[in-house]
Amino acid sequence: MNNIVCKNIFKSFKHESEDMPVLDNINLSISKADRLAITGASGAGKSTLLQLLAGLDKPSQGSIFIDDIDLHSIKPIEQSKIRLNSFGFVYQFHHLLEDLNVYENILIPQQLKYGSNSNKSARKVAKLLDQLGLSSRAKHLPWKLSGGEKQRVAIARAIVNNPSFLFLDEPTGNLDDENSNLVQDLILQIANEHDIALILSTHDINFANKMNKVYKIDNRNIKEV
Repeated sequence: MNNIVCKNIFKSFKHESEDMPVLDNINLSISKADRLAITGASGAGKSTLLQLLAGLDKPSQGSIFIDDIDLHSIKPIEQSKIRLNSFGFVYQFHHLLEDLNVYENILIPQQLKYGSNSNKSARKVAKLLDQLGLSSRAKHLPWKLSGGEKQRVAIARAIVNNPSFLFLDEPTGNLDDENSNLVQDLILQIANEHDIALILSTHDINFANKMNKVYKIDNRNIKEV
């Protein structure tokens, strides 16, 4: 997968009996070379746009294409395959499974993709643990980890299947300045080493400015800044 293109996207939500518009006439093209930040005020629609681009929600109007595939015209099982093979997603909260250790959490996407554990999967997880400085935490449960470590595990889980696109929704929003800077640098390093496009929503302008494209959502529209 090399490109994501959204055309004339409109998104609204039901509030009581009314449709409340969130995004209007969004047109955006993202390539594998992009490191793209989406900024805007709280409630502007940043997270909504990421959900749409990743196929986790459906636009009220308009189309999103992954290469030449209209993402929302294909069957849900085909959408799931695209997400599993080509997309990774990191949230502000890590969403780790508390009953699984670090190694097991990172392994989940490989198990979903291949249906079983394999030596290849084990080597891949071990390599990521080493790259992200988590080897000594492999057998730890999430509650034993710091906030920065949990987010690093979430990043490892998101990239273990070698996605083409990594979506990050306020990935440093819950971290202190030191851990935030460490995670920011790690995200950029991973994107460069693994040839992954970044699509990031953030309130942190300094983080946004590390990307090669910065967009702002304002009054339901998006523009490059």
